[in-house]
Amino acid sequence: MARPLILATSVLFIGAAALSLQSCGAESVEAAPTDGPENGLVSLPDGSTFVAPKGSFSRAVADWLAAREGTEAEFIFAGFVEDRPRFTRRGLGQAANLATILRGAPAASIEIAGDEAQAKALAHMLDDRGIGSDRMKVVPAAGLGSMLIRIHRGSTAPLMTATS
Repeated sequence: MARPLILATSVLFIGAAALSLQSCGAESVEAAPTDGPENGLVSLPDGSTFVAPKGSFSRAVADWLAAREGTEAEFIFAGFVEDRPRFTRRGLGQAANLATILRGAPAASIEIAGDEAQAKALAHMLDDRGIGSDRMKVVPAAGLGSMLIRIHRGSTAPLMTATS
């Protein structure tokens, strides 16, 4: 019983050695540059992080807060199925990132303007993720086509760092 086990182990060892020697002579190949959007790590003061592609809703909010310029800013949130209070897959991720960002910026408050049912759905999701209703205001505004998010900074202290 021990002989076949030793024989099998020896064959595997010799095969692994042969493959490693064979790869030593291979030419190195450089990775091709990515054509897609650069991703960047967003770090929050509480230590949490997430990746937000440049140009995305989440990255725009994070960059604005990190820049500490102005007391308020407006962002378009297009994360719902048209004319329904149901998140798209991308919208669900954006809303989760927004909640993470707002948890990392406890002095900030938010106004959510748009279709009343959609605005309430976003506010409910943010509330479920730890953003108190005292920090949110829902402003029904029919006909916008997407949600208008207005964030009030509430503080000029460093809130987060966005890196490439």
